[in-house]
Amino acid sequence: MMERWIKALKTMVQVLCITQQELRAKRPPAVGGVRKAIWYLMLLATGKMTEREQEVAQFVRFAEASVLRMLDFVDAVADAVLKDDHAPETLPGMLQVYTCVVDDSPAVLALFEEASMTSSMFDAINSVFLRKMNRLSDAIWSMMEKVRTSFVTDDCWTVSLAEVGGVLKTTRLMMNYIMLLSRNERALNLILQDKQQHLSQPDHYSSSVDIVIKDMISCLENQMEKTSNFISDPGLRYIFLMNNCSFISQKVSSLLLPSWTLFEDYKIERPKKRDSRGRPPPMDDYVNQPDPNLQEQIETDSNLDGLIKTQSFIEAYLDASWEPVMSWLYHDIHIPRGLLNLDGRLDKFENEFREAYAMQKQWKVPNPELRKRLRKAVIGKVISGYSKYLAERTAKGKSNRPPKNTPLALEELLEELFEG
Repeated sequence: MMERWIKALKTMVQVLCITQQELRAKRPPAVGGVRKAIWYLMLLATGKMTEREQEVAQFVRFAEASVLRMLDFVDAVADAVLKDDHAPETLPGMLQVYTCVVDDSPAVLALFEEASMTSSMFDAINSVFLRKMNRLSDAIWSMMEKVRTSFVTDDCWTVSLAEVGGVLKTTRLMMNYIMLLSRNERALNLILQDKQQHLSQPDHYSSSVDIVIKDMISCLENQMEKTSNFISDPGLRYIFLMNNCSFISQKVSSLLLPSWTLFEDYKIERPKKRDSRGRPPPMDDYVNQPDPNLQEQIETDSNLDGLIKTQSFIEAYLDASWEPVMSWLYHDIHIPRGLLNLDGRLDKFENEFREAYAMQKQWKVPNPELRKRLRKAVIGKVISGYSKYLAERTAKGKSNRPPKNTPLALEELLEELFEG
């Protein structure tokens, strides 16, 4: 319905403008001063002035009636969405209606601007347009508030087993909403400025779409972290955060937003030494201390905040899921002397590896580039550590049983991870 109305309004305005041009083509050449007065007296004397005035007046009255009739739709649709709980679904259409009214109002007002006898009519039509835009502005703002409220309800952040290894449905919905805001930036900035001017507490409302988007992304991040706390497996928790963070980062990059609208600022420091035997450090440790090997790329990447955070989750995942596996090969592991020999360590590693592989093969990373990047990180950690262990084992010169798998065989297995 909204699309049909927009098309009808634009067609009507186009026809009225063409009609006005045709009337203008019939008008006598413009003259000024005494010559203009004489010309008007001559027209009055011949009776032609009355005929032309009537023609223009009829057109103006027709234009006025047509415009007012079309603008009645604005009140009807604004009332409907304010009473409808499902109104947020019509937000894209309402934004198009608002944009149409804003864009076409100058052409409509120009119809009444030239005729000297329609100055009062011009003011009246201008007032009507302002009222209609305010009605639409109020309705759209109300819809945006409903959308914002709906995104912070607990039901939106319930994670099913299928969603743990992918991108949360609510994440996709919020990013679609953010994309909608970005596409309608010009209209929304007018609405936000209107709210700033007419409300008693303007600071309560954002002054630009960029700030609204920044607040939405911040809200999304906070909700994702809260949701991840209900995932019992630490490694899977970081996979969940990584998938969603990467999805957000990819979408935000396509919007060409100012850098300050992306993720929060993160401090680049040298990472602290991690304890391989204890619980993985809190997520904040990784966010504040990204891998220093990425520093050069971070300094040149246009979406550096998303890059830092995704890499932070990769590092956290490696510590949570693979550090316990690799710790059986480390000589500094705190095990009573004599309890495990080299073969005992290898047995434990192979058992832990099989369990981790079998479980994580079922985990899903839908983004192909992220999946490739994550596999590379796992292979870099596991295969390098395993190869080093085998080299040290051979160097000891003791007759130990051969390993069940070569580094290449393990690497081929790790290439199968995260397919879901």
